[in-house]
Amino acid sequence: MIVMTREAYNLLIKACRAAYPEEACGLLVADADPGSPIDGIRPVRNAHPQPEKGYRFDPADWVRAWTETRQSRRRIAGFYHSHPHASPAPSAADLEGWQRLAGPDFTYWIVSLRRADRPETAAYRLPDGASVPAEVRIQIAERHDVARGDLL
Repeated sequence: MIVMTREAYNLLIKACRAAYPEEACGLLVADADPGSPIDGIRPVRNAHPQPEKGYRFDPADWVRAWTETRQSRRRIAGFYHSHPHASPAPSAADLEGWQRLAGPDFTYWIVSLRRADRPETAAYRLPDGASVPAEVRIQIAERHDVARGDLL
């Protein structure tokens, strides 16, 4: 199970809606402790030649995001992008990109905006050596629940 704070989830949805009708993309961040919940996002500029159909991290913005995360002593817990008109299932292009960023500790999130009033979110892991992602359960937690350790 992957735990994300309600605040981070709201920021994720807001960032994806702000990019619409283009695909949003970015980092999911957390405290350095591997067991800590995802508590922030860092959008990365989409440099895809057709951003309404795909995403590609802008190289300079990706380096800035990675550097900011390291300097703040936080960790990259995963990556996200949106599907403005499709389900939150990974496409062949998504899988190809994920395999380049693969790591057992990362999760890959897709936010579907095909129903504007009710976004759908799915998270995946790419187990070591796998080419097919495994969907993981998401739990959205209030900050005070996480601070008390109720969900960890």
